[in-house]
Amino acid sequence: MIPVPESGTPAAIGYAQASGIPYGSGLVKNAYVGRTFIQPSQTIRQLGIRLKLNPLRDVIRGKRLVVVDDSIVRGNTQRALVRMLREAGALEVHVRIASPPVKWPCFYGIDFASRAELIANGLDDDGIRRSVGADSLGYVSLEQLVAATEQPKTRLCSACFDGEYPIELPPDALIGKHLLEGLKGVSGSAAPVLANGYGAEDALRRP
Repeated sequence: MIPVPESGTPAAIGYAQASGIPYGSGLVKNAYVGRTFIQPSQTIRQLGIRLKLNPLRDVIRGKRLVVVDDSIVRGNTQRALVRMLREAGALEVHVRIASPPVKWPCFYGIDFASRAELIANGLDDDGIRRSVGADSLGYVSLEQLVAATEQPKTRLCSACFDGEYPIELPPDALIGKHLLEGLKGVSGSAAPVLANGYGAEDALRRP
């Protein structure tokens, strides 16, 4: 059992304790590389993943690994990660994700603007598993995630998982992740801001 540092570490520790699978560190994170999923292009994101995570071959070689991460957004991190672990000698790579599948865009500052970008929007769990190259794939359910927070669901935003947004979005201007930046308030009348032409009016409706 190894985490994807640092975001997967708490969940990996809990998974190891509950399952009895030994916990270890098989990946070293480069602290000077930022969040790869918010980089502006696919090529830069994939390069950043290779620079960010370095496999410890002596720990990985000949092992059947369970790899725990916090989420899958586009699938770039997991795809590159599974490939690196196999290249480092892992016999099997089983991916476990500490959140439900991300299927809806976020308008609250997280950098995924449309459903078309999200790997879970077009594929079922087995399709995602095949896409990232894992031997198996498992997610935490939304109910389990909410229970783990020990907070009532009404106090949490789960829009990227279930499409239920806590702030009503103007139906005539669903244009991407910067939509709310132009609003004066929940019921404000200011026009939404379009970020350099990126996004689409049908961001919530298109596949």
